[in-house]
Amino acid sequence: MAGFMRSFTKRFFIVCNIALSVCMLLLYVLPSLPASVSWIVNLFALLFPFLLLLQLGFLIFWLFAKRKLALIPLVTFMLCWHLIGSFFGFHPKGNNQPKNQSGFRVATWNVHLFNFFENDGKLDAAMLNEAKGFKADVLAVQELVFSLDSSSPITLEKVKQKLGFKYVAAANDRAFGVHTNIRQKNERYHPFCVAIFSNYPILHWEKVQSIKEYNHTFLWADLLVNDDTIRFFNIHLQSMHFARQDYAFIENIDQQDMGDVQTAGKNILRKMKMANLLRSSQARDIRTAIDASPHPVVVCGDMNDVPNSNAYQIISNDLYDAFTEKGWGIGRTFQFLSPTLRIDYVLHSKALAINKVEVRQTVRSDHSPVLADFNLEKK
Repeated sequence: MAGFMRSFTKRFFIVCNIALSVCMLLLYVLPSLPASVSWIVNLFALLFPFLLLLQLGFLIFWLFAKRKLALIPLVTFMLCWHLIGSFFGFHPKGNNQPKNQSGFRVATWNVHLFNFFENDGKLDAAMLNEAKGFKADVLAVQELVFSLDSSSPITLEKVKQKLGFKYVAAANDRAFGVHTNIRQKNERYHPFCVAIFSNYPILHWEKVQSIKEYNHTFLWADLLVNDDTIRFFNIHLQSMHFARQDYAFIENIDQQDMGDVQTAGKNILRKMKMANLLRSSQARDIRTAIDASPHPVVVCGDMNDVPNSNAYQIISNDLYDAFTEKGWGIGRTFQFLSPTLRIDYVLHSKALAINKVEVRQTVRSDHSPVLADFNLEKK
């Protein structure tokens, strides 16, 4: 009986380890999978850091229990090295590099409307100053709000001046502004915009919107950077649309009864499925526009998805990720749920060289800004 149990336990752990390896390796084929399957496999990208820890646990276990079987996690680590490299930055001294005075700095930040609703229809002045303090030459913001009323203190022109930039291009999902009732005002606003603020001349820009729905809009602008033209993209992909009760449920799932777990779990999975499918469609539209660019590109924005995800792989294909090039650690940019969520990015063409990248910590938004310093010299 004891021999049977040992044999059964050994086979069980082997099967579990192989299944874990398959789950990780499936991420390589994620962009080519049909939509009906890809959203499920995309969950493995979300769980990737935890899968890595499990694989490390198997490695340690096999080294003590059955050394030959340690080849399973070892080979998996080797095969997944590219996936690990997309998730983790291996440059501990990257943030210590001085800014190259002959280069340019790009910053991207989901600014949460500069806390517009929390401040009764005013933009958070401290947050505006924080963004100005980045000393960026190009700033891509997501979830911007500005007024269409020329007498308002938050017109696009006035926001540009407060941030300290010379030029701006902004795009919204809606054809017209929406009305709000902040303190009984009946003022038209463009909320949830993507915008590119620049100290370099904007030669041309375009709003791209394949479907007239939220997050199906992105923006690109050709900037004259010294004698070079570089196309900058600002993107904001579909979010999960988790409500406060969804976050509370996930963070306290161990305190829920089984009925609540089933009900809330189904609702969360439904939201995740819909968001993943929409992000896949949005990512392919963005990829098409990147491929059509006659100039080197810098892609900034909030993907609402993690490295190795379907959207990330589609968009980042043949581009460099500034954080994994010069960053250190996981580079968390989203402040809720998990310490592993890097969902805000600066990607760039091979023709451009990165000097430094930094994820700035902030208490004024649920997203952390990402700053990247580029050299103007070609690679």
